[in-house]
Amino acid sequence: MNEFLQVIVDFLAVLFGDTPSRPRTPRPLPPALPPAPPPTPQANPEEPQDAGDVKEDDFIVISHEAEPPRVGEGAPEFDENPLPAPEDDPIPPVSPDDRVIIPVPVPPAPEYRARYMWCIDNGHGALTAGKRSPILPDGRQLLEYQFNRDITRRIFAQLDAIGVAYFNVVPETQVGNFLTERVDRANRLSTALPKLFVSIHGNAGPAPTLQDFTDDSVQGVETWYYNGSTKGRKMATIFHRNIIAQTDMNNRHLRSKVTGQFYVLRATRMPAVLTENGFYNNRFDLEQMLTEDFRQRVADAHVAAIMEIEREGL
Repeated sequence: MNEFLQVIVDFLAVLFGDTPSRPRTPRPLPPALPPAPPPTPQANPEEPQDAGDVKEDDFIVISHEAEPPRVGEGAPEFDENPLPAPEDDPIPPVSPDDRVIIPVPVPPAPEYRARYMWCIDNGHGALTAGKRSPILPDGRQLLEYQFNRDITRRIFAQLDAIGVAYFNVVPETQVGNFLTERVDRANRLSTALPKLFVSIHGNAGPAPTLQDFTDDSVQGVETWYYNGSTKGRKMATIFHRNIIAQTDMNNRHLRSKVTGQFYVLRATRMPAVLTENGFYNNRFDLEQMLTEDFRQRVADAHVAAIMEIEREGL
């Protein structure tokens, strides 16, 4: 009855030029689109890529794995003069086919319950100038890109056997520093799993030229994280502890730059670490870094850290 009377009132209001006043049911708003991810900041070619590029006036946090971080007075002496890249540094030929690889993540095996997606970055490519050891009298020389890729190849083989989910960030070889693309690939990667980023490197101490060794005291391993990142520091602690245990090399502890932090640590939108696994221009570290045994132990240490984090989380 009330509805019938309302219809009559509305009809009379329209007939005599009046507009009926009645509550309106608001229309539902369309669902909001998810925000677009922020663009990856561009890399500055002048900024340091890894520990071998640290400058004299950089402020560095150096801390023991079991201690809270402390800010040092400045960079230690062995970081004052990073290796120069000479203009006549040989560059391998470019293979066009090597540039068209589109990396895809390796999903976890059905029988393994993955906790994270591991973005594994093998550092530099064949076109990166410098980043190589002095040539030994018998002709041997370490090229960092080959060392890095040998380590990651060994890591991938073990992760495949276990069933861990991972992403080979740079499967190409004939690339240079590739900084922006390396980070952008990890940031763009779509996965239901939380992402973690690990960049694997060899280190270099100050020396007059690429054919000179650094001081004998400049040797060992160090692990870098983004200054102020709690998860990054915890992640670095786990990796560093395992690398020290497996390699028994000189412990240079955890490190982080206060300003001008490494691009792969500051631009990745996920916890990230950078491991420096020996100085290839230290005469003692180099002898180890050239051996199959040492490289396997470095790979085993990274896998042990990955599995510890897979079990216990960050």
